[in-house]
Amino acid sequence: IPSVADTYYPSPSALEAAQAAQASAENIADALKVSELRFRRLFEAARDGILLLDSETGAITDANPFMAELLGYTHEEFLGKELWEIGLLKDEEANREAFELLKRERYVRYENLPLQTRRGDQREVEFVSNLYRENGHTVIQCNIRDITDRKAAEKALAAAAARNERIAETLQRSMLVESPAGKFSGLTVETLYAAALNEA
Repeated sequence: IPSVADTYYPSPSALEAAQAAQASAENIADALKVSELRFRRLFEAARDGILLLDSETGAITDANPFMAELLGYTHEEFLGKELWEIGLLKDEEANREAFELLKRERYVRYENLPLQTRRGDQREVEFVSNLYRENGHTVIQCNIRDITDRKAAEKALAAAAARNERIAETLQRSMLVESPAGKFSGLTVETLYAAALNEA
């Protein structure tokens, strides 16, 4: 039978160190939960579309709610599909080329990508895709921003500027004065009009 002297009692400093280590581990676990919750909230509340893809197959593994709003698919309908199957790239070949480019460059960007929704509506989007490492795995994240309204506004502004230019030119031409024939003996006088450069 072991005596009291043979029984091991941890020293106060060793016990405190163990308690501090346990508290630290609990704090780290809590911080990770908060971080994951924050990311999930950002993911779900974002007003840009976000897709996560399998880096080996290119299949969609997750989609945020805005993608469902933009394209009209349910979350479940996104899963397992490739980008061309949801109207983001024109066909399977274009999808494969973009996927290979992403693997090489780790970054792909398309400024004005036409997109057809499930309902058949035409949208214009800005598409940015990044490849990165996460917990030892390669992840592909695609961000899709709907720029249809912005493009429509730009076209409307360009059309208004062209219309105003035509109006100004018509008014300017109407103010040109023709000299009567023979007013300047020995000279032929003609009126010349040239619009100023855009920079002027």
